[in-house]
Amino acid sequence: MNRHVKIVCTLGPASSSPEVMEKMLKAGMDIARFNLAHGTLEEHRQLISEVRSLGQKLKLPLGILVDLPGLKRGRGDIKSVFGQHLDFAFSQNADFVALSFISSVRQVREVKQLLRNMKADIPVIVKIEEARALEESGALLEAGEGIMVARGDLALDISIEKVPTAQKRLISEANRCGKPVITATQMLESMVRSASPTRAEATDVANAVLDGSDALMLSEETATGSYPVEATETMVKIALEAEAILPYEEMLRSRGQDVSPETSDAAARAACQMAYQVQAKAIVAFTTSGTTALRVSKYRPRHPILAVTPSESVVSRLALSWGVLPIKKHEPANLEEVFELAGEATLETNLARSGDLVVVIAGIPLTVPGSTNLVKIHSI
Repeated sequence: MNRHVKIVCTLGPASSSPEVMEKMLKAGMDIARFNLAHGTLEEHRQLISEVRSLGQKLKLPLGILVDLPGLKRGRGDIKSVFGQHLDFAFSQNADFVALSFISSVRQVREVKQLLRNMKADIPVIVKIEEARALEESGALLEAGEGIMVARGDLALDISIEKVPTAQKRLISEANRCGKPVITATQMLESMVRSASPTRAEATDVANAVLDGSDALMLSEETATGSYPVEATETMVKIALEAEAILPYEEMLRSRGQDVSPETSDAAARAACQMAYQVQAKAIVAFTTSGTTALRVSKYRPRHPILAVTPSESVVSRLALSWGVLPIKKHEPANLEEVFELAGEATLETNLARSGDLVVVIAGIPLTVPGSTNLVKIHSI
């Protein structure tokens, strides 16, 4: 089955062997998270290298998320707090950085300025774990490239009974603006010691899927727990069951009420509507920067979104996005080659067979990012 929700796994002592990492990748790990609050930079450097090599060997898209403890470790200016770890993330070609204990848009902008000074093009995930961040969530979403609902520390700051409604609100806000949201902390915590989760944990994971999470995160379960592979497998199974009852058509209609007056956004919505109406096997999005695939993902189609891109870094970044299966292909030279590549990619990924219909979305001219203006129903 095609899974829409992505799985973020924290790597650590329990998942540091190549054998375990390979099993986790095969089980469904889409993003490998490295928590710099624990372990040494050298240990993280070695793990990043190993898991990336395994992903390439298995031909599975894999994103690298480097989680920066930052303001959790102490106060000071942004450069002194995040500088060393930003340097590390840049040196490791991280696909995302997550910022801890951010409370203002100004802090996010300062981090992004540091990245620009380094000539580092790394998307920023803002962790929402303080009351102040919760109050500023809309502006923080606009300032960064995504958010993480860090429920553990958030519960300590706003009180535990308020966390479920905060989670729903944050996920809804992220969905509306089409930016990824990761739901995190204690999702399958009993699997640190047990080979199976509690019923309450299974329900929690399912509800995070039904709420609209782009990704679900495992922390201790895979970093230090006794069952890292089983925890990954369990998360995938629960996510698939929850996705089976998602109201896809209703989601498409409701998201259509908040359309932005842009050609690219209109094309993405049209692609999802056309795929639903003709029962296409997939939506094939040609994208140089990843934005076309993200726009389609925003409308939550039932169909898999095959993102065709010439960029290896875009492949890795789209591993976090709901419903997106990224694949690297050369830049098409003309429109005819767009449709040839669409057929080749869908056959290669077993999303369609000869004679099946897919919906192709692209931009003319082909090499200009953000120019999505073409939608076509195409027979493979």
